[in-house]
Amino acid sequence: MPRAVARSALALLLGTGLLVACDASESREQSRSGFPDEYQVFIDQNRLQRRTRTVFVRFVNGGDRTMTLLHADISSERFGEVAWDGNKTFHNEADLEFEMPPGRCGSGSDATVEVTYRLTGEGEDQISTVTAEDRYGEIGYFLDRDCAERTLREAADLEVGEPRVSGRGKTSRFHLPVSLTPTGQREDVHFHGFSSTVLFRAVGRWAEPTVDVPLGPDDPAARVALTIVPGRCDGHALADDKVGRLFDVRISADGLREPSSFYLPLTDEQRVAMFDFLKEYCGPPA
Repeated sequence: MPRAVARSALALLLGTGLLVACDASESREQSRSGFPDEYQVFIDQNRLQRRTRTVFVRFVNGGDRTMTLLHADISSERFGEVAWDGNKTFHNEADLEFEMPPGRCGSGSDATVEVTYRLTGEGEDQISTVTAEDRYGEIGYFLDRDCAERTLREAADLEVGEPRVSGRGKTSRFHLPVSLTPTGQREDVHFHGFSSTVLFRAVGRWAEPTVDVPLGPDDPAARVALTIVPGRCDGHALADDKVGRLFDVRISADGLREPSSFYLPLTDEQRVAMFDFLKEYCGPPA
């Protein structure tokens, strides 16, 4: 008799556990819903973040209800998937920042967001899938730069050397040697020089738009240089520098958009050296 009772109790416990599991699963499924129409979702990166890989998904509320964001899985065919966890309550708008994984070549720059959230006055957490629109195209530019850099590094090893300054005063020039040594892996990649920025003007041979250096298996290592002078000397430009040391490395290759480029990788020491050159070139502020 005791064994029968024990078996009955065990069967009841197992049945209850399965019922609870089914109820929990059903509850989670029931919590899925369409994302509220009064909210818009965007993916973007601002100028202050341009030197980093930090981007954000922005939720914008066009209604009266307050939302609490609890979890988000942000994904794209071009950068994979990242997760955000937290507890962020907002009425107008909220940004979920994350570090962008290395991007792949392709098209499209919107992201898919599966978000867990709670609305004011509704006790149950909701799970919705929504598209985060790249409304200003910044994420597209970001991913295209990743694509260009990946393509270049398949074709050549890129190394940036030690900076030097030639001349004096307004005749001085800042030089940063760059070597591009073919890996032998691709035949279709060409280097097309460096661009200017809002703070510095690229000059000399390697700033010419007609530069065309092939980086195929049979090509020698390219010894080039980024040569610059300040594009402006006003104090406001120096104090407000955000993208003034982001120099495009221009390339072309099969399958890449025209034109394609990525930012020349610089160390903190190289960036400081550029600023020191600018201050010496421009002299004390008027």
